[in-house]
Amino acid sequence: YYHEDLADPDLAGIVRTAAGAFAAVPGKECHPVVFVDQEGARAYARWAGKRLPTEYEWEIAARGVAARAYPWGEEELDDGRANFDFRVGHTTPVGSYPRGSTPEGVHDLAGNVWELVEGSWAAYPWSGATTEPHTRGPLMRGGSWVTPRSNLKSTYRDAWKGHSAMVGFRCAMDEKETDEPIRFG
Repeated sequence: YYHEDLADPDLAGIVRTAAGAFAAVPGKECHPVVFVDQEGARAYARWAGKRLPTEYEWEIAARGVAARAYPWGEEELDDGRANFDFRVGHTTPVGSYPRGSTPEGVHDLAGNVWELVEGSWAAYPWSGATTEPHTRGPLMRGGSWVTPRSNLKSTYRDAWKGHSAMVGFRCAMDEKETDEPIRFG
């Protein structure tokens, strides 16, 4: 899917080349891809030999085994941890906020772009909630460069609202089979 606004370097910086391919505007090569929907994100992940993370996987990556409030821990959000609330006015290169990474080394789980995850909006199976979800469709996690601080905790979730400069994705992959035990900490 190509949206005309993709060419705007303040929004995405992706242009069509004469050969019909796509290229990043110089300086935007390390920014997240935006203006994407769930199917486009899935297609890219398949091409890369990966997949979209499930919502559960995304939240475990953000909260860790300690159930952190934010990806980095319990410390309050500040300008040195994430791109949020129009502070910069556009996306930033992936990994620009090392103080906002998880103790395990995962970057950008708060702010910069909302991340599409596999699946649709549903109540958590373990929550005991009996009410219907307030929306249907693809689900996003993490917040974006326009998201207010109140919506950037690792537990916040939202539904995809259409192609925009605030929505992107990350890829995941299954762990390779091994005889070695998994070690945490």
